[in-house]
Amino acid sequence: MHKFFILHLVDVFMQYNPSLMNSVFGLAKSFHLVEMHAYKLFVKMSKRSYSSRISLTFRESSFFVDPIKFAEKQNVRAWTSQISSLVRENQSIEAINLFKAMLKDEQKPNYVTVLSVIRAAEKWQPMVRGIHGFTIKMGFEIELPVVTALVGVYSIWDMDTAWQMFNHTKWKDVILWSAMASACVKSGEYVEAIEIFREMQFCGVEPNYVSIVGIVPACANLGALSIGKEIHAYSIKVPSISHVNIQNSLVDMYAKCGSLKASITVFRGIEKKDPVSWRSMIHGCVENGCFNEALSLFSEMRCCCFEPDEGVIREVIGALSQLDEIKIGQCFHSFALKQGFLGCVSVVTALLHMYGGFADIESARSLFDPLKSKDLIAWSTMIAAYAQSECPSNAFDIYRQMQSANEKPNEIIYVSLIQACSSITAEVIGEGIHAQVIKSGNTSNAFLITSLIDMYCRFGRISQGEAIFSECPNEDLICWSSMINGYGINGHGNEALQCFSDMLNSGIKPNDIVFVSVLSACSHCGLEYEGWNWFHAMEEQFGVTPKLAHYACMVDMISRQGNIEEAFEFVNNMPIEPDKRIWGTLLAVCRKTRVSVEISETVSKQLIALDP
Repeated sequence: MHKFFILHLVDVFMQYNPSLMNSVFGLAKSFHLVEMHAYKLFVKMSKRSYSSRISLTFRESSFFVDPIKFAEKQNVRAWTSQISSLVRENQSIEAINLFKAMLKDEQKPNYVTVLSVIRAAEKWQPMVRGIHGFTIKMGFEIELPVVTALVGVYSIWDMDTAWQMFNHTKWKDVILWSAMASACVKSGEYVEAIEIFREMQFCGVEPNYVSIVGIVPACANLGALSIGKEIHAYSIKVPSISHVNIQNSLVDMYAKCGSLKASITVFRGIEKKDPVSWRSMIHGCVENGCFNEALSLFSEMRCCCFEPDEGVIREVIGALSQLDEIKIGQCFHSFALKQGFLGCVSVVTALLHMYGGFADIESARSLFDPLKSKDLIAWSTMIAAYAQSECPSNAFDIYRQMQSANEKPNEIIYVSLIQACSSITAEVIGEGIHAQVIKSGNTSNAFLITSLIDMYCRFGRISQGEAIFSECPNEDLICWSSMINGYGINGHGNEALQCFSDMLNSGIKPNDIVFVSVLSACSHCGLEYEGWNWFHAMEEQFGVTPKLAHYACMVDMISRQGNIEEAFEFVNNMPIEPDKRIWGTLLAVCRKTRVSVEISETVSKQLIALDP
């Protein structure tokens, strides 16, 4: 009697009060009622639209279920449950072996079983393709969860197949749309991700908060601020999808688009900030060059009882490196030690980079030597620190240690070693490193090519520098700048300007770095007239605002001509504050030439004020 009453409740609540269906479902299970009704209730509650084949099976089934079929279904569910548990515990191989055992036992898996196996096999391409074929054979390819899972797995290493599966699926739900957009973002197809997002709405599918979180990074990486603002407005308009993850993504997006003020506004509007909120905002400040603001945020984070994680510690160390605050950096080193972060290789590497920038090689080495599990980044950071220090030859000692540890060098390490060779004029070692670069197949790397051009030009071997430059497959700004600078330091001013002219004729627009090379060449070669022309053309013709490095080149050029008064007047009329490099250049010229005592004293006072 009770059973029939509960079955009646199932039918009534399915029609009139779906919100109470969970309770009725539990009650039905407790009375071991007919599986058809329980599963019917479950299907009604589902948010996704599965194939009509499943529902048809239940509609055609009689009130009384075949006990043998019922037992078979129970067995399949038991197998599936065990496989799913192994996948959740990251025991992929065990899950796959259990699936094989299930098939050997002649148990027919359902699409939920296949879902778990797809997740278990995502690291092995042939296996995924085999399981894909199995899903087609079993008729599960029409199940949206299966399609979504396969799209996610294929997107890791085969976006073409992911696109094919997505495009061949006629009826798509919000989860599949979101998965495809997210796959595009992860594979760097940002424009396509935004197009998917727009097409989804055009098809009448409303985005959920997962869709928004997935698409915002595409705007961030493209620098598409206007589209990002539209998505932000949509998230405000639909309160149901408002979520802290969306706000965190918006904080990151605005910062990457250079709109730090908007990023801070969104951050301040987050009621319940989580560690990701703080990390995103601190990273945004560092990314936009607001290093003091990053330190202030870190202090505020600590006051709000949030403990920093490894990522935040790295960001703060990066900010300190840029501020050139060695004492604060040492204090933060102590803080990281106290908090137990020196066990993280990435934090130690960040500290190595900081001390290298401070030219405090002893502190860097004291961190590097005890580090047990040195990764390639740690090796490259220590080598770079020595290459840029007063003891560049020690970079080769670290390199030999790295080779003894069976670590293979990357492009960054080769660049540092070439820089070290340039500093100590080690031609034989430099040629050996060049041979290793060729052997490793890194001859197309622009930074390596630039370093090699610079090295040979510093050795006075311009012809070899020209040969490397001419073999460059893609002559970009960095390569052109290096070749122009190479001509300049060897006194070939006209060749430097001709090289610059060739660059312009090739359609490449110069940036501030190229103009430093051009002005430096004019300075070294006494081409004062040409130097003034290009200095004025920077902003007038190319829209490049002169920076301190450009003004330093001009001061050096004027001073080399013995016009100390003109150089002094030029410095006083600069729109930006001169640094110690510029005042140092003037002081050096004052010592070599006859100049008024007043100018010498003024220059000396300015230099002492900047570098007491």
